Amino acid sequence: MLVDNDKFLTRLHKTFEETKTKNSVYLTMKRHTYQTKKDKIAAAAKDTDNDTPMNDSAAIKEYATMVRLKAGSKTTFSTLVQPNDLERFMLQYTAIVKTSMDALKKKERKKAPKTKEKKATA
Repeated sequence: MLVDNDKFLTRLHKTFEETKTKNSVYLTMKRHTYQTKKDKIAAAAKDTDNDTPMNDSAAIKEYATMVRLKAGSKTTFSTLVQPNDLERFMLQYTAIVKTSMDALKKKERKKAPKTKEKKATA
């Protein structure tokens, strides 16, 4: 479900609180190009030469950022952050994630077997 930035941040905080004891929270962030999969396939088929030079307009174009939250099988939210709102959003986003780090589970590592060093007698 696509929600606005402030609602997403409140849902993110609420989801972290709900999943402290069980479940996992997956966060993804990527550039959003407003291009459908059908358009991408058509563009890839048209560009058979791999050495196509990039035009200048593509280099200066700013894209929105898609941020997704998935917790369990039913909780899924996403938001589109515009480039001019990105800094404010990231400050709030990182503050929420940092405060929720205490619920992380430490990775269990296998203990390496201890080897006894033999003293060489001469």
